[in-house]
Amino acid sequence: MKQKSVGFKVGIVLAAVHLCLAVLAFISYVGSSSSTSGFVFIRFFSLDAPILLLPYSVFRIFGVVAPLIQFGVLGSAMWFLIPWLIDRAITLLFPNGKWIVRVIISAGAIPVILAGFDRLNSFSMKLMIHRERPAELKKVLNRASSNFLTEKVIFEDNACGIVRSISRMSCRGGDGTELIVAMGGGIAFLNESYQEQGRLNFSGRRFKTIEPLNMDDSNSCRFIAYRYGEGIYLLDAGGKEIWSCIQHDEEAGAADGACFGDIDGDGKQEFAVYYPYGQGIHLLDSEGKMKWEYPVYAIGHVEIADVFGDGKARIIYSDSNDAEGITDFTILDSEGTAASEQKIATESYEFAVIRWPNREAGPNILLTEDNKIRIVDIKGKTVMQLDAPGCRVSRDMKAVTVKFKKDEAEYLAVMKSLFPDLLVLYVYDANGKLVYQKTDAVEGLPYPALAAIPIDGTTIEKLLVGSSAKNFSARVFEYSLTP
Repeated sequence: MKQKSVGFKVGIVLAAVHLCLAVLAFISYVGSSSSTSGFVFIRFFSLDAPILLLPYSVFRIFGVVAPLIQFGVLGSAMWFLIPWLIDRAITLLFPNGKWIVRVIISAGAIPVILAGFDRLNSFSMKLMIHRERPAELKKVLNRASSNFLTEKVIFEDNACGIVRSISRMSCRGGDGTELIVAMGGGIAFLNESYQEQGRLNFSGRRFKTIEPLNMDDSNSCRFIAYRYGEGIYLLDAGGKEIWSCIQHDEEAGAADGACFGDIDGDGKQEFAVYYPYGQGIHLLDSEGKMKWEYPVYAIGHVEIADVFGDGKARIIYSDSNDAEGITDFTILDSEGTAASEQKIATESYEFAVIRWPNREAGPNILLTEDNKIRIVDIKGKTVMQLDAPGCRVSRDMKAVTVKFKKDEAEYLAVMKSLFPDLLVLYVYDANGKLVYQKTDAVEGLPYPALAAIPIDGTTIEKLLVGSSAKNFSARVFEYSLTP
């Protein structure tokens, strides 16, 4: 029987090791309930960079085992072929070369190949990003659909990360009402002319979300912040931690976010801390103490809002475990009891509660779906359907109403983040006509931040939108009617 070559033997060993790593990663992937479980394959992005050049649609047909086919089968096969082909090439070039020389050359070539794959990984990621962008948006990147609105950059910063929220309130005592631009690593305070008046830095910490709030009737300013993989933090106006909720569950993991509102009508803010799987919603009082918990198997999104139009804040959440295009929406009262449950025909669990198109008719639920945005009432009946080219079901979304004109009804502005790197702004008039759309490709994970800010002395508002530029720097745009 012909003896196997050195390259063949090395290839078998490398392929076996690679396959074992891929299988272990796949077992971890399917056994996890975390929304970020796919990160276990990130090491293969460099190891198997050439495989990433193949369209992922090729692997989608394999369903949940697609990563195992992609990295376990094809990746392992590639790592068998690499040393075998290197050895074959050396044998052809140096037919009388000793086996030890072939081993040394093969061993030296593999690190060089790995370095090349690392470079190729960067190209592969850019190609994947371009490939995964919605087809409807590829040709309109960084271009407005009309001149209905005028865009102006009013704030830029390269020190604190991308914009997480935009607010207008009094947070620093005698400094009066200011524009507060909250970034992952700090807060910028701006006056009405967008000139920076102060800065609050978080000493190297980075938060995924951060919002200012008034804790009670005394208008004491605080910041509620969420740090990915850790938990929720309440900070005072100077950035000092007041309390934190960093409870971890082995299966459910850390908290996935928090929202706030006066649930029981005592004039103080409560905080709904939610977990993606199992633990559900925990309601904390203003001091961070547990009031009650409401178990949910799989949470999609949570809001605190006046959902019935009676002036009382309630918790509303969606279930991410939708089946056959049906998503459950549940409203909880101040005691943590389900006050209303509704099944809505949608695959979208991302939503916003808005008073639009008719403010007097009460709140509605806004849903983002494929190439459309749908407004439904609390009972799930469709109120209005809006064209939204390139829109998709998943990823974060924010919506506000904005009064661009004194004698006209409010417009609707929706900011949608789309995988992998897009932020899309949709603006609609009171009749539901899409009057403006802008798609920006951003650096880092896109996150929607927008606010309607009144112009002093008038009922007219400007729309402020957060974005990011090169090197993950923060940027805020002002949108106003084009003269």
